[in-house]
Amino acid sequence: MQDEYSEAKSLLTEAQTHFEKVGNQLGAAQCIQSLGNICAMHNEYSEAKSLLTEAKTQFEKVGDQLGAAQCIQGLGDICTMQDEYSEAKSLLTEAKTQFEKVGNQLGVAQCIQSLGNICTMQDEYSEAKSLLTEAKTQFEKVGDQLGAAQCIRSLGNICTVQDEYSEAKSLLTEAKTQFEKVGNQLGAAQCIQGLGNICRMKNEYSEAKSLLTEAKTQFEKVGDQLGAAQCIRSLGDICTMQDEYSEAKSLLTEAKTQFERVGDQLGAAQCIRSLGNICTMQDEYSEAKSLLTGAKTQFEKVGNQLGAAQCIQGLGNICRMKNEYSEAKSLLTEAKTQFEKVGDQLGAAQCIQSLGDICTMQDEYSEAKSLLTEAQTQFEKVGDQLGAAQCIQSLGDICTMQDEYSEAISLLTEAETQFEKVGNQLGAAQCIQSLGNICRMHNEYSEAKSLFTEAKTQFEKVGNQLGVAQCIQSLGNICRMQDEYSEAKSLLTEAQTQFENVGISKVNISH
Repeated sequence: MQDEYSEAKSLLTEAQTHFEKVGNQLGAAQCIQSLGNICAMHNEYSEAKSLLTEAKTQFEKVGDQLGAAQCIQGLGDICTMQDEYSEAKSLLTEAKTQFEKVGNQLGVAQCIQSLGNICTMQDEYSEAKSLLTEAKTQFEKVGDQLGAAQCIRSLGNICTVQDEYSEAKSLLTEAKTQFEKVGNQLGAAQCIQGLGNICRMKNEYSEAKSLLTEAKTQFEKVGDQLGAAQCIRSLGDICTMQDEYSEAKSLLTEAKTQFERVGDQLGAAQCIRSLGNICTMQDEYSEAKSLLTGAKTQFEKVGNQLGAAQCIQGLGNICRMKNEYSEAKSLLTEAKTQFEKVGDQLGAAQCIQSLGDICTMQDEYSEAKSLLTEAQTQFEKVGDQLGAAQCIQSLGDICTMQDEYSEAISLLTEAETQFEKVGNQLGAAQCIQSLGNICRMHNEYSEAKSLFTEAKTQFEKVGNQLGVAQCIQSLGNICRMQDEYSEAKSLLTEAQTQFENVGISKVNISH
């Protein structure tokens, strides 16, 4: 392929020289334009800009407005790829005006589409939707089904980002059909990938795996290694969420290798970070630290501050789990600052929450309350109900430890309701268990028994054996305090067995 581009450049340069010799400025301009387009495709943006600017000037000299408009459009597209969005918007708007003057509706549609894509990248979704819908209509008018399909796919991707999954599915399915009609396998594969990612985000893992595997096969057929790598990474992420860590590690390592092959350092860094997160979940802290540190370096190399911040956050959480609180605080504070710099309120909120949890473990309850309240507010701002519920739960637990039982009951009840709203049964079960503990401490044994029994049932539903064991232990202790020794003995023996099942062999079951 490289040889073909080199040959094309050589032929176009030769043709340009011939056109100039015979005084054909239009032909020369077209050759310069083509040379600029080749450089743009090779990511030689500086050279491409120079050539397209020269071609534009030539086209203007001979009165070819269409050629000039195409050059301006090309310059706008290059600025887009260089993340120079303001300049790109200006150039594409100018090109659009030029195309309108010469009655080139296809060029107009392409510029509107590009402007819509820029708005998407700038998170200006309302404006992006409006532009892409307009571009789609224009493409349909001139019979360009491929352009229309691209717009429909982009609209589907925006809906995905906005959590409008039903509409996103409908649009991506429509776009897939369109791409298949015009024989564009790559576009169809990207739609299947998008549909798979929607299923992944909706925790429909079986369907997600099927779609992403299909998309991967399609990408491989058309030689798109990057698309295939993205699918493999997504499949690895699904395995992680399903606690299939061995398979997840294998897939993410494969994806990392693929990303490195195509020179995608960002994709490779994301895989390394995911591998580090898996090691953290497997309590392989030394390996996790090494991977997250490596990923952080990679993210910094490609200028991705968000990725680097997530790695620092991960390293801070490892220190927190290892009770290295001073180092954890330092790292989480650094991560919080990074998240704020890139405008990631969710990441910042998570760091504040973790800092609050550390203060709780250090018995710094006043500071912990302040941090957790701040984190709760942040989570609510970004619409993260789960994060907010976790903070309310933690605040309730602190009040319990401070013997502020009335406030604790109020907070834990609120947290339980929140957890139930977002379908988090584990969080709800923990709140019910905590409410049971408060009743037990108040010698309200009947109510405590009812709550522990309910919590136990919830823990069983989500497969949390430790929570089940703790509830059985608490029920046994209540029976003992009520002089129901036979029942107490039976329950505490059962609890002991459960604790042993989860790898806790030495538990004082008399408390």
